[in-house]
Amino acid sequence: MNANYIWMPFYEAAVLETDLTVLPSRIEAAQYAIGQRVIKLALDDEERRAIVKTLNALAILKREGSKNSAPTHRAQSSSTR
Repeated sequence: MNANYIWMPFYEAAVLETDLTVLPSRIEAAQYAIGQRVIKLALDDEERRAIVKTLNALAILKREGSKNSAPTHRAQSSSTR
């Protein structure tokens, strides 16, 4: 992927974010930046392929981030009741 795409810093910020409370906003910012670029008609095939790969990666990151931030509930054992 070409690191000179205008949306790339937003993607990198999302991928490198470790704070799960900030991650959703980073992903949204990257998706928005990519969306703004897609609106422009002057995309070459290389950038179009890079955008598809990036959106797929962001979807996975979003899914994994939501799994990791979901609260876990432990069932109480009968011995603690």
